[in-house]
Amino acid sequence: MPTTFTLLESLPTLTRVAIIGALDLAGTREIELKLTASTAGRHKPVIIDLSQVHFVASAGLGLLIQIARTLSTDKHSTILLAPNQTIQQTIHVSKLGSMLRIALTLEEALEIAKLPAGSIART
Repeated sequence: MPTTFTLLESLPTLTRVAIIGALDLAGTREIELKLTASTAGRHKPVIIDLSQVHFVASAGLGLLIQIARTLSTDKHSTILLAPNQTIQQTIHVSKLGSMLRIALTLEEALEIAKLPAGSIART
């Protein structure tokens, strides 16, 4: 199954995308350029929905870190929405929680991004 991503919303205050599949080496290569352009290239907070990602390898983690570093220079957050327990543990063990914020719900992600709960569509 190929790894894909969808741009869910691009608002003046936030970008929200969803990734489906695995962020292994092949999956990361499939989406890297377009995902980076759709997130870090927009220079605003980003919510990356990982609820349908079942695996993140070092290449995928590196991509997420690259996006977070780029956005942090503008003082914007990178928020990972609903990652599975294994991905959450990887972020925690890697001590990346301050760079890659984890939110279990969309409302929590909006709170981290400092946006009102009604500011985006529910999909």
